[in-house]
Amino acid sequence: MSFLTPSRRFAAFVAGAALLVVVVQLTLAGPDLLIVDEACVYAIAALGLNVIFGMTGLLSVAQAALMGIGGYTLTLMVARHVGMLPALALACVAAAAVSALTGVIGGRIRSHYFILISLALAEGIILVLVNDMQLTGGTNGVALAASPTVFGLALGTPDGFAYVAVPLVFAIWYLTDCLRASRFGIALLAISTDEYLAAVAGIATNRYRVLATVVGGAYAGFAGGLLTIADSYIGPQNFGLDTGILLLLIVVLAGAGSNAGTVVAALILTYLAHGLLTLTVVGELIYGLAIVILIIVAPDGLAGLGRLARRGARTAWLRLTARGQPA
Repeated sequence: MSFLTPSRRFAAFVAGAALLVVVVQLTLAGPDLLIVDEACVYAIAALGLNVIFGMTGLLSVAQAALMGIGGYTLTLMVARHVGMLPALALACVAAAAVSALTGVIGGRIRSHYFILISLALAEGIILVLVNDMQLTGGTNGVALAASPTVFGLALGTPDGFAYVAVPLVFAIWYLTDCLRASRFGIALLAISTDEYLAAVAGIATNRYRVLATVVGGAYAGFAGGLLTIADSYIGPQNFGLDTGILLLLIVVLAGAGSNAGTVVAALILTYLAHGLLTLTVVGELIYGLAIVILIIVAPDGLAGLGRLARRGARTAWLRLTARGQPA
């Protein structure tokens, strides 16, 4: 999967996380820091969608709604005096359990019908969040009962949250890379490449589909819990279909199930969304055109651009070394 050994690869992720935390804290403040925090949350949710769609080939728009399940679960558990870490774990479990429903149903259908299942699930979740005034607060949402601190850093502030969110993105990115290289990840890639050939090879395709949706849902629940902690508030407006499509666009722009591309695409599209949608008249039009241009320029996503860059660098290096050799 990489020329780096696992230990060196882990060290590279740790060094990258530390360096990015320093750069973010020294160079960004105010609205820009808030955008980075939001991009970190979306990157984690998109990495989960990358397991479902990028690796398994199940097209889903329910990831944002699953974030809502995780966020509301954490809020309700904290209100009942459950610790923040156990509440965050329960948020992952709740979102994974709901996401598993799409996997169970998806085992009986094929192709584009799966997106209809995920759309129905997403809309059903949003309807419950909007109309259940007693449990979810309806459109008013619910405030988080307590703002957690880690080593004296208040996670409800942009600075404090960035110190935690950036390393978490790198940690989950690393774990997802390990998952992709594992037998489980190879089985998912086999299913997405040729489902019938994978079944002939002895892979339990339906079971792996369900497991993929469980893993992706757990990521979404974790991201939803983090977003609730960052905002100290949760409301249904953060988990609508537009957010679900944004997460899907992140994975599509990343290309070829690339985890690195997913993280970079999350940052790019989050900045685009905040920068362009503030233009009330033509913001959405420019945002849509920007997405189309990005897909045209990079039809294979950021992963394809990375491969072209590496191939060009390798070719240039071979030509340079060939010139230095005697005839």
